[in-house]
Amino acid sequence: MSLNRRNFLKFVSLASIAPSLTTLVGCTHQKFYNPDQDIILGGGRFKQNDELKHVLAIINLQQKEKNLVDMDFLAHGIIVDPNDKKRLIVFEKIGPGAAEINLYNHTVTKKIKTSKEKYFYGHGAFNKTGDTLFCTETYLSNHKGIIAIRDASSFEILGEFPTYGENPHECQLVNDGTTLVVTNAGSASIDSSTPSVTYIDVQSQKLIERVTLTNQQLNTGHIGIADDGSLIVASAPRKGLETTHTGGVSIRSGKNEMLSMTQPEVVINQMTGEALSVIVDDIHNIAAVTHPDGNMVTFWSVDKRELLKAMSVPKPRGVTLSLDEKSFIISYDINTSVILVSTKDLTASTDSIMQPTYISGSHIYNWSKTLTEIMPTDVYT
Repeated sequence: MSLNRRNFLKFVSLASIAPSLTTLVGCTHQKFYNPDQDIILGGGRFKQNDELKHVLAIINLQQKEKNLVDMDFLAHGIIVDPNDKKRLIVFEKIGPGAAEINLYNHTVTKKIKTSKEKYFYGHGAFNKTGDTLFCTETYLSNHKGIIAIRDASSFEILGEFPTYGENPHECQLVNDGTTLVVTNAGSASIDSSTPSVTYIDVQSQKLIERVTLTNQQLNTGHIGIADDGSLIVASAPRKGLETTHTGGVSIRSGKNEMLSMTQPEVVINQMTGEALSVIVDDIHNIAAVTHPDGNMVTFWSVDKRELLKAMSVPKPRGVTLSLDEKSFIISYDINTSVILVSTKDLTASTDSIMQPTYISGSHIYNWSKTLTEIMPTDVYT
């Protein structure tokens, strides 16, 4: 497939808007946390009066209103407590930061600490009942990855088990919460620890399966998991390679072997640096992946494992699905804008741009859609 005007769409960045907390407008006529509207979460940082500020941004896309929570680190992974829709846990990527956020009063209510020998590596997951928290962490001395098991209320350490790799990052529970899927970025040496995605039995804490990529120059960063178990991996150049090297996308469709995408070359060669965020639309069987340094978002057929469209977008970051699953929601550009792309025909709605959102971090999460997945209807309505 070659690129042309039909499958390449260029968005022109709007004029820069300097971040200022004074621009916030409270919603006075509607309920802000309306689970029937798209409530988007994401971390951000910006300069204000020569001071670097970190915030968790909460955006109601329909109302075009926002709330900000002051933080002391850049929020990366964000998860919602399955027993309390307004309680979040957020993690720093490769650092000591993790915290509990209260959306009732928009404050950090607790800090979560790891030991001085380890760093948080960006992500976590609640178990199905919500009483246990799993966190990806790495020992600084040897980069061995572990899953720290914590009490979900007190954050007391209950134990740990290996990720069966080095420098783990994202983790997701599948198979009704019985299996934890973890990405392990590996080490700098190609002859040493190979990047992999590991499937771990939660109860026995034993390795079920290790999935590696066909392109050995890629790490395993973030993942999308389809309803049928298909696995999509977004990768940066593995440790030891320059950041200007190309990242990539790898897909295991159903029972097929994992395959790193190599075509079309014009698109693959534009994947400079990391492929960052990934989301799967199960209705149309499409995976969307952002490529910030390549100024591009790619859309892939999961079952056919081929490119459907490459869309030129300046500095895209996070991607998620709308509540009605009719749109991909993409955060992009230094002006922290948001754009919607139809899941049906992959066309962008240029009138859906909202800026500034203050979300400049790696990911965005749809709080409202998460509620439909983790909570019974009588809890989230």
